Amino acid sequence: MNEKKIEEEKIIRDANINNALGIFILVFGIIIIISSIFTETSIGQMTNLIAGILLGLIGFGMIVKSKKNINKINRVNLYE
Repeated sequence: MNEKKIEEEKIIRDANINNALGIFILVFGIIIIISSIFTETSIGQMTNLIAGILLGLIGFGMIVKSKKNINKINRVNLYE
């Protein structure tokens, strides 16, 4: 295998790992947002809501970035 093929496989492998991690973080953020409903104090509700939103955005960003990397590699291989 040539160096370019090895590098592309590494990028795809890393993108798949980031996709799985992004899904986990997104789901965890959603769980934290839902748990803010059951928090007794208003400061706890705000803290959980903000933390859930931040985790959700980070997870969503990881998913989008990994999909872009996979699509970029697939597009390059399509034209070769």
